[in-house]
Formats: sequence, structure tokens, C-alpha cells
Amino acid sequence: MLQNGHHYVSARIDETAETQVIDESIQRAVVALEEGRPNDAIEILESIIDEVYDEAEALVYLGIAYVQDEQAEKAVEVLERAQDLVEEHSVLSMFLGRALMILGRLDSAEEELRRSIQLDPTHAEPWGDLGKVLYQKREYGEIIQTLEGAIEEFPNNLDIRAMYALGLYKLGDYTRAAEQWGSLHRLEPRLMSAVSNYAFLMLTLGRTYEAAPFVGHAHTMAPTDYRSLILLGELRFQSGEHEGARECFCQVLEQDKDSVEALSRLAVLFLYVQDERASEEHLRRAESLVSNDPEMWRGLCHAYSMLDRSDDFIDCLIKWAQADPTSASPWVALAKQYDRVGLLEHSRNAWRVAFQLRNYVKILCGRCGYEQHLPYSKSDGFDIYVDRICPECETLIRMPSGLAAV
Repeated sequence: MLQNGHHYVSARIDETAETQVIDESIQRAVVALEEGRPNDAIEILESIIDEVYDEAEALVYLGIAYVQDEQAEKAVEVLERAQDLVEEHSVLSMFLGRALMILGRLDSAEEELRRSIQLDPTHAEPWGDLGKVLYQKREYGEIIQTLEGAIEEFPNNLDIRAMYALGLYKLGDYTRAAEQWGSLHRLEPRLMSAVSNYAFLMLTLGRTYEAAPFVGHAHTMAPTDYRSLILLGELRFQSGEHEGARECFCQVLEQDKDSVEALSRLAVLFLYVQDERASEEHLRRAESLVSNDPEMWRGLCHAYSMLDRSDDFIDCLIKWAQADPTSASPWVALAKQYDRVGLLEHSRNAWRVAFQLRNYVKILCGRCGYEQHLPYSKSDGFDIYVDRICPECETLIRMPSGLAAV
């Protein structure tokens, strides 16, 4: 009995010692993760799992390390094993969702990230990741609905605000998208994406005076960068400095001879100096290069608009809509163009599609600048030819001109 009891006590001591060693190893792995050394963490944690297959805490941290080290398949494998061993946990679901997103398993990624948020809605990171998943799924209206509250809850989170801004851009709501990029710039002044996107949207809105310092800032940060040159060329173009604009867009073509954006702009600029042959040559090159990239179609559409080629403009907008079927941007432009050429029923139908994709109707008062965002119901619809009253200044808003295009 004494001998058996002695063996029992020894076994308990050995077990306690082993547990302590594992705990200390896990802590060293956690420190490695915090210091951005996922390889060191992986080495430590894999040795633990080799000895203790079902060590749940080690599996969770190993999955996180694999995500940091961009080994998504291994991350999914160990995190799914961990899920079977522990109660639901927000961090586990977040990293599993992130790994699934990397692998392109977007539906499963969305499910895990929503589970992470449900388990702990006070943690900001899964909201930003969910926005990225929805963007890859091209569910732009869903991005806005999903992140609306998160923007207020986590106003300083860069990922959430960036995904919200990208969603608004795809919905053709350029004014609100610009506001978000402006906020991002104030939060992180050196963030190039915030500077360039804010400048781009200011130029898209024709607000060259406000765009100018941001274009200059982008050019200072990256003077030879493709996007900086595009922005500088566009600023010069809108400011009437056509020779300087041509110089910028030609520099863009030296970097990327297949830039539809630069070719389209040059087609317009050459026509301004009455070089119809060069204009047509650049336009034909741009037309031959467009693919399923929606931004290529956007650039080409703008050229047709400025060249006053209405039929080509409409045809290009339709192809843009086909290339990015859940984006409201081309549908808003189509609605406006159909209205200009008197195709009122076509305009009504295009607005209806835009409303459905946005899930709201945006009305702008021309007198006081007040914006209304009315929820859109497919069953109830929205009559674009019924005039409205501005709730702010009580001015009559004529429709459909009162529908905000941007």
C-alpha cells in the first residue's frame, strides 16, 4: 500500500511539473507573438502539441502564430481542433475567420467573424475583418449596414473606417466616402491610402481647391508613385494646366503602358489641342485593354462623358455595371445620363437598382445642402418624380434632380 501510494504521489508531482513546463513554454510563445516573432512561437508550440496532442491553449496560440506567419491552411486545421476542445471564444473565432478569409472561404469566414462579434462585440478587430470579407464578397450595402454602429463604437479604428469608406465609394456615395478618408487622415496623417483616396474623391467631386494640398502631400510622400502621378495629372487637368497634365499622364504610361486611366485622360487632352488622330489612338488603346476590372470601366466611362459621346458613355456604364454588379456607382451615373437624354423610364429603373443596392435613398437640398438618407424598401418603392420638402429649411426639392448623384 505504501509503495503504491508513493507511486501515486510521484505521478502527481510529475504531472504538476509537466503542466508548469507547458505553461512556461506557452508564455514564452505568447511573448514571441507579441514581439512579432511567429516563427519562434510556432517552434515552441509545435513541440508542445507533439507531446500533448489536445493541449487546447497551445493549439489556440499555434493557430494565431500560423495566421501571423501566413500559413492559413495550418491555422484553420489547428484552430478547428481547438474549437472542439474549448468553449466558444471570440479571439479563436476571429483568427479562424481571418485564416478562412485568406484561403478565400468567405462564407465560412463571415460566419466565424460574426460569431466572434456576437461573443464579444466590444472587440474592434473582427468588425474590420468582417468588412474586408464583405468587400471581397462584393456585398457593399451590407458593409454599410454592418459597420454603421461599429464606426460610432470604435471611431479611432483604421480598418473599420477604411472598409466603411470603401463600401460607400462602391455605392457611389462619394461625399460620405470622402468624409471617412478625411477622418482617417486626421487619425493617421502619414497613411498614404487616406491621403490619396481623399484627394481622389475631392477631384471626383470637382473640388480642386480642397484636393490640391492633399495631392501635393501625396506627391511629396511618393513623387514617382503611380497614384501620385495620376492625382497630380488630374489636378492639373481640372485646373486647366493641360500641358502639365499630359506630362503627368505620359509619365504614368512609362510606368504602366496599359493604364486605361491615363490613356483615357490623354484621349481627352489630345482632342483639346485638336490632335484628333492621337486622341483616337489613345482611346482605342484604352478600349482594347478594359477587362472585368471595374475601375478600368470607370476611367473609360469618364472619357466618353468628356468627349460628349453619349451612346458610348451609356454603353460603357452598362458594361461597368456588369463588371461590378453590386456596385451602385454605375447605376447612379446611368440614371443621371438617361435623364439627360430624355429616357425617363430607363432613368427610373436605373435609380431603382441603385436604391436597392444602397438600401437607402439620398436626397440633397440645393438651397441649404442638407442630406436626407431615407431607408429604401423594395416592396414600398420610391417615386423619383414626386417633389419633396427639405426638413431643414422647408424648401421644395424638385425631383429627380434632388436625388444626390454623389
